[in-house]
Amino acid sequence: MDSFGLRIGGEAGWGIATGADLIAKACIKLGYNVFSTKDYASQIKGGHNYHTIRVSQGSVNADVNQVDLLLALDKETLLRHQSAVSATGIVLYDARTIIEDKDSRYLSIPLAKIEASLKEKNIHNSVFAGAALKVMGISFEVLAELIKQEFSHKPALQDMLLKSARAGYDSVDAIKDKTLIQNKVITNPDFISGNDAITLGALKSKITFHAQYPMTPVSGILHNLAQEAIKNKELVVIQPEDEIAVINMALGASYAGARAMVATSGGGFSLMAESLGLAGMTEIPLVVIEGQRPGPATGLPTKTEQGDLKFVLFAGQGEFPRVVIAPATIEEGYTETKRAFYLAEKYQLPVIVLIDKHLAESYKTVDLIEEEKKFEFDYSKRINIITDIKDAQLNPDGMFKRYAGGNLYRTLPGTPNGIFTCAGDEHDEVGEITEDAETRIAMVQRRMNKLKLILSELPPPQLMGEKDAELMVVSWGGNQGAIVEAINLLKEEGKKVNFLSLRYLCPFQTVEIKSILSKSEKLLLIENNATGQLGELIAEKTGIIITDRLLRYDGNTFTVDEIYDELKKRI
Repeated sequence: MDSFGLRIGGEAGWGIATGADLIAKACIKLGYNVFSTKDYASQIKGGHNYHTIRVSQGSVNADVNQVDLLLALDKETLLRHQSAVSATGIVLYDARTIIEDKDSRYLSIPLAKIEASLKEKNIHNSVFAGAALKVMGISFEVLAELIKQEFSHKPALQDMLLKSARAGYDSVDAIKDKTLIQNKVITNPDFISGNDAITLGALKSKITFHAQYPMTPVSGILHNLAQEAIKNKELVVIQPEDEIAVINMALGASYAGARAMVATSGGGFSLMAESLGLAGMTEIPLVVIEGQRPGPATGLPTKTEQGDLKFVLFAGQGEFPRVVIAPATIEEGYTETKRAFYLAEKYQLPVIVLIDKHLAESYKTVDLIEEEKKFEFDYSKRINIITDIKDAQLNPDGMFKRYAGGNLYRTLPGTPNGIFTCAGDEHDEVGEITEDAETRIAMVQRRMNKLKLILSELPPPQLMGEKDAELMVVSWGGNQGAIVEAINLLKEEGKKVNFLSLRYLCPFQTVEIKSILSKSEKLLLIENNATGQLGELIAEKTGIIITDRLLRYDGNTFTVDEIYDELKKRI
């Protein structure tokens, strides 16, 4: 089996996410790799929701245009998605839905009859999950074991789910040519979203303070850390009244010695912009997670886009250093969040982890043990915080020269002889406010020099694929999964395409990136925005203008099929 695609859709409130998770986890139990995405309406109640799941023995990291099995829990799902079912695919639908011109691919589920026999309502998800596993050739015992594990804390719900899933399973016949070949190599990987990966990266980094106002697509981070804070007494999680309070609370906590993080979307980050500059001027460490969705204003709050790159690069008045990291996979959400905490604390500045909604809310099987090896560091050690102050580190008034020259050491409140002023105005080496021109120049140079130091610590950009390829694709963020799969399909056909995915967008690795791009005569830029913001950044930094651009800004992510077709046109 190359890959098997499944989509489940229905009305919000019908447990679409639970049904999708049960199916995905059943496949994981059999040793398969799974990639799952969700699409939901931007309203509090009702509306059409659907999840798409890809299952494979190989790696899967993106959506495709067609699915092999559609679970249509209502007529709306049929109308919207039956055209996405492959020619040999199967459609499971509620028998009460009237379908014209249906053929043998359409299998009805007697949902009304099952509800009456069990005396239960709103059991669409478990009934269809059971039927789906039967069609896929997976033993019911796999699903039963999952339900028992997931709902052990709710015996009544567990019993109802087992009965309804069994009824759904028995309501259809197995389809021989749709049977998934059971993989005997069970690796028990983690099945996590981008938000989960960021959460785990923050916890690995010993985060002790998190403030967040809930905002799609990163609300999952707040939920995760709030749950963790119940048992982890060293972690404080707060939901303030707005994003202005969020960042200011986090800066106060970080100044006092906490490892602090905030998470928001573009709208919330707009409110944080002034205090982002305060972090730059006062040199307070802070990790900021920015989950991109289409703007401006509320825009499309439950869709995906990559429209905030320029915004985060230049947010805040004046010039001050910040780091911008854009993970390209769910695994990198974990790795690069750890790197963000490391850089923020060592260099005392804001580090922004820029993630798109597609990556934040998609789920994937990952091996975090393997990922752990990619950025190892002893996070129990505090970086550049000192308690033993030497006389040479004090000015004549006995104040600590916190901002002197290339000094990257800081003290925490209460440290003997560690007193300094922390001001948002320009200041001298002990933090006292000044308008002296020479001091201003020295302080700006001190702050901006951090970017050169950080640049030397970043992993170099890596070109994926063969160096003598006919075409080089350039992109960033969550587009990587679809691009890599499309390139691999072309490789099987003897076509050579390579790929440069950029993760570290500030400071920009100008020399290395220019060298790589200069070696290809044919470049294609792929971005989830309308203006090619990465392309403009590349042009600014390297002088290389990529004129061939594949841009998408309808709120949806690129699929493997779409990129494959576009690449094939160009080689």
